[in-house]
Amino acid sequence: MIYLIVRKRKTNYSEDYRIEKWARTTRDANKLLGALTLLEDDEDTVHFIVQAQENPALLLTEEVA
Repeated sequence: MIYLIVRKRKTNYSEDYRIEKWARTTRDANKLLGALTLLEDDEDTVHFIVQAQENPALLLTEEVA
């Protein structure tokens, strides 16, 4: 299973979502989430974990990236 750590930044006009990191286990995802949360000092930015849908057609390999 793949877990995405998503960054949500809220502004006066919109909300911006971006994938910050990914992990293969919930344990690693929680570690990354904790680190990103500690490093972020902006009150308008929140990080959270989303379970990714595993679809091989949508995942980039190192060859493509």
